[in-house]
Amino acid sequence: MKIIAFAAVSLMLVGCNQPVDESEVVVSTEDDSVAACVRRGVAYFKEIGSYPTLSSAPNRGRNADDVAIERCNRTTTAF
Repeated sequence: MKIIAFAAVSLMLVGCNQPVDESEVVVSTEDDSVAACVRRGVAYFKEIGSYPTLSSAPNRGRNADDVAIERCNRTTTAF
C-alpha cells in the first residue's frame, strides 16, 4: 500500500515540473485589483441594503456577488 501511495505522489510531483506556458500566466496585480474591486462592490451593495440579492433595475433579483464580479471584470474602477 505504501508503494502505491509513493508512486501516486511521485507522479504528481513529476507533473508539477512541466514547463509553464507564459501565455497562460496571469499577472497577479491584475487579479488583486479585480478582487479588491469585487470586495468594494460587495461592501457597496451591503451598505445600500441590496445584498445578497439586488433589488433595483436593471439587476433586480440577481446575486450581488455575480454583478460585482461582472462589473469588475469589465473595469476595476466600477466601485
